[in-house]
Amino acid sequence: MEISLSIASFPLDSETIMDMNELLEHSEQDYRKPLYESSWPQADAKGFAVLAYTEENDLLGFAAAMDPIGLDSYEWSAFVHPDFRRLTIGSALAGGVAYGLEQRQAAEALAAFFEEEGAKAFMETLGYQPDFKEIELAAEPLSGFTLPESTAVSPYDGELHALETLMAAAFGNDVIPVVHYNLENSARAVFLMKRESEVVASATLIEEGDSDLWITAFAVNPAEQGKGYGRAFLLWCRHYAAQQGKKRVVLEVETDNDAAAVYRKAGFTAVHTIAYWKKVE
Repeated sequence: MEISLSIASFPLDSETIMDMNELLEHSEQDYRKPLYESSWPQADAKGFAVLAYTEENDLLGFAAAMDPIGLDSYEWSAFVHPDFRRLTIGSALAGGVAYGLEQRQAAEALAAFFEEEGAKAFMETLGYQPDFKEIELAAEPLSGFTLPESTAVSPYDGELHALETLMAAAFGNDVIPVVHYNLENSARAVFLMKRESEVVASATLIEEGDSDLWITAFAVNPAEQGKGYGRAFLLWCRHYAAQQGKKRVVLEVETDNDAAAVYRKAGFTAVHTIAYWKKVE
C-alpha cells in the first residue's frame, strides 16, 4: 500500500475536515482537543495539518500542530486508524510535523498524547522525553449561584496594570505575553473577580463549539488564596456556562499543581490525563 503525505495550513477546507472527523470516529478516546479540532477551520489560527492518504484517497492518519498563543511555540498530536498502525504511518506523520515546524521557524514544540503505553512507546522511538502532564477536568453547568458578599465578576474593561500584576504574581513575568494574547483574541473573553474595587482573580473563557466552555489562564492573587475566591469564581464560571447554554465546563491543570484540589471542590472531576513530550536535543 502506497501512502502519500501532504501538509496544509489552517484553515482547512471542509472536505479535509470531514475526512479527519470521520477518521476520528475510529478512536476510543476523544482526540479533538489535543488535535485542536476547533481551530481547523479558523482563518486566524496559526497551525497546520499533515495528512496521510492512500492512492484511493482514503485518509489513514493525520497530525495537527498549533501555535495556541502566537509565540512560535507549537503543540502537536497525531492519530492513525487503529487497523493501520503497523505501517509506520505515525513516524511519517511525525516527520511531516518536524518539516512543517522547521519551515515555520518554530521556537519550541511539544507533543501531546493521552497517557497510555502505546503513545509512550511511540514518543520514545521518535527521541522524545516526558516534559509534564495535565489533567483535563470537567463539570456540568450550574443553574443557580450567588457570589460571596462584596465580590463581583465583570468582563475586562481596561484594567491592564491590575491584570498584569495579578497574573505575574501567580505565574511569573513570562505569562505577560499570554495575557496580551488573550486580550487581543476576540474568541477569548477575560473576566475579573473584584472585591469591592480590588482585582483578586482572573479567568479567560473560550467557547468551543456549541457544547464546551473552556477556562484558561485562571489565577487568584497569591495574597488572597485560601479565602474561597478561587472556588467561588469557578462556580461562577459554571453558572455563566449555564447562561450560555453550554453542556460542559472544561479546564486543564498540571498534575503537580496544588490548585487541583480547588477545582475538585468546585465540582470538577478528572476526564483524562494528557502527557506532553519534548524532543531530546
